[in-house]
Amino acid sequence: MYNKFVELVKTRQSCREFNEQPVDKNEVMEIAELAMLSPSACNSQPWKMYVVTDEDKVKAVAESLQERGRNAFVSGAKAFIAVSEKQATLKPDVEKKFDRNHFVKYDIGELVAYLTLGAKAKGLETCIIGWINHDKLKTALGMPDGEVCNIVVAIGKSDIPVREKARKPKENIIYEV
Repeated sequence: MYNKFVELVKTRQSCREFNEQPVDKNEVMEIAELAMLSPSACNSQPWKMYVVTDEDKVKAVAESLQERGRNAFVSGAKAFIAVSEKQATLKPDVEKKFDRNHFVKYDIGELVAYLTLGAKAKGLETCIIGWINHDKLKTALGMPDGEVCNIVVAIGKSDIPVREKARKPKENIIYEV
């Protein structure tokens, strides 16, 4: 099982060139459902996921991610999962010690890791997008006022081969103490 995970991690990459193959909306929903199992502080699950597979909505979401000429490649994505932040509900002793939203960004980061690895396991490619026109995205998704979405995962298929991962030397990153 570990070897399968290693292969998954080594082959998951940020995709910036999606092909024209369609993406099955049920698979995208399965990925979101799997990601719901990711851990969060006090099991607060401080997120809401918007699964976008409708062609017109996909186009509107793509446009919300392309301000100032950025992210042109998302026009090729066939689906998106937008993750909005919800206020965490923590255990009283944890909330007393920390701000109630102290862990939200970490929890959402873990959720997004599950999303991207789950997509890869299904043969789909992803790219995490943080450059967002929030007003356009809220309109495209019908998000209520007060909701904040800082991460959108673009999903599609690609013919691009796996790139060699360029990483700093492990001696500069990992310290045994």
